[in-house]
Amino acid sequence: MSSAVTSGRLTLKTEARAGDTGQLGAVLAIGTCVVSCLLSAVGAGSLIQIAFPAVMVALAMILLLRRAWYSSLSFTLVTWLLASEVRRFADWHTYFHAVSLISVTPALVSLVALPWALAGRRLVYRDVATLMAITFIVMGASFAVGVLRNGVGAALVDVLYLVAPATTGVFVLTVPSDRDRLKAILRYGALVGTAALSAYAILQFLVLPPWDEAWITASEVSNIGLAEPGAFRAFSTLSTTGPLGQVLAVLLLLLIAERRPGRQVIVFVFGLTALGITLVRAGWIGLALGAVVLLLLGRVKVWRLAAALTVMVLAIMTLGGPILERVADRANETATSGTADTSFSARLSFQSEIAPAALSDPVGKGFGATGRGTEFSGLAAVDPKFRNFDSGIFETLTRYGSVGGLLLLGALSVAVFGILMRARRGTTLDATVAAGIFALWAGLIFTDTLRAVYGVLLWSLIGFAGRVDRTNVDDRAGSNVTVS
Repeated sequence: MSSAVTSGRLTLKTEARAGDTGQLGAVLAIGTCVVSCLLSAVGAGSLIQIAFPAVMVALAMILLLRRAWYSSLSFTLVTWLLASEVRRFADWHTYFHAVSLISVTPALVSLVALPWALAGRRLVYRDVATLMAITFIVMGASFAVGVLRNGVGAALVDVLYLVAPATTGVFVLTVPSDRDRLKAILRYGALVGTAALSAYAILQFLVLPPWDEAWITASEVSNIGLAEPGAFRAFSTLSTTGPLGQVLAVLLLLLIAERRPGRQVIVFVFGLTALGITLVRAGWIGLALGAVVLLLLGRVKVWRLAAALTVMVLAIMTLGGPILERVADRANETATSGTADTSFSARLSFQSEIAPAALSDPVGKGFGATGRGTEFSGLAAVDPKFRNFDSGIFETLTRYGSVGGLLLLGALSVAVFGILMRARRGTTLDATVAAGIFALWAGLIFTDTLRAVYGVLLWSLIGFAGRVDRTNVDDRAGSNVTVS
């Protein structure tokens, strides 16, 4: 997409398709996922393993070519939320695929928008524009290092997990022109997303559908629990329990901007209950930190937070049974952190061990050196501790090196606090977006929230917060505004 100069500003030459509200993209994504599951059920599971990614990428391309920016965004976000469940259903009707094309479909859908994201021009805040530029420069250098050190295959895995989410963030920042339509997508997405993820998580926890049971058994993910109702950590339609906890925490923060209190309260009950049964302390802490941010910004009263906590406790006590037992056990374990909590102690030990090596390497190990990329590494032996990092901060430093990693984390921190400062004079939605960004930024202590579904949410929110609302820009903000 080309750009043109209009009234002294760079803007997109072609505007969004008339009448595009984003609903079409959500319907297409949900419909394709449902049809794929139905086809898998009637014996086409093997075909779906290939057809699903191809169809989703084709639909994403069509939406972009038709300039349906808001439907394209909705389509991308819904795909990130549902693809893992489609994979589990298709695997159940065929066999477990350790490497599944369905699992990488969301990343492929995000990457399709890369040409439009890079060519887009919009009035944005300088700190966010700087962050995006530094991010892609550091990622580009890390990809080159990764190809040399870890092999092409391993490096490409991190393109899917890291570059794809950042692409969606740049798309949100530079391509759509109507901020009100983006606000509507955020509000509606928070409401429906929380409701859908939470309802299925609770059902999953109490009943455990056979396709989810089969996945727990075959995947051998160590921290999920037993493949029995009430004996595992809920993961809903996402890849595993960790992402669900932090995603729900952010969606609950965004839900505070919902204007209809009746629906808001009902969804809050489901959301808080589902967050509880993930047993993800990073999610619990993220929600608490986000709530503190909203308090400091003057957007939430103390009595409202107390009421929300009371609602969660009453909901869990009402449901009782395994939900109450699991949440109570985890809460007690959290209260004993540093003494009887072995997972907390193990995390501290790991971070103490990895810190010197990460800080002393200026270049880093490159793309493919950590996480899923290690499964495709060309190295004869891979250090087991690099497969599952217990720290997003040190994983970032290990991957990008002390120079690139500190540059990226520094730019991210500057942008996050710039967003927080601007949220003081923004709307309630602006404040909840800032709170969600802060929660995910703080979550880097536990895991790399710049990747996969965490990253899509974080980068998308940063993209939204980095856009200048021309109706609210005052003279003081002028020096912090640029065209990107």
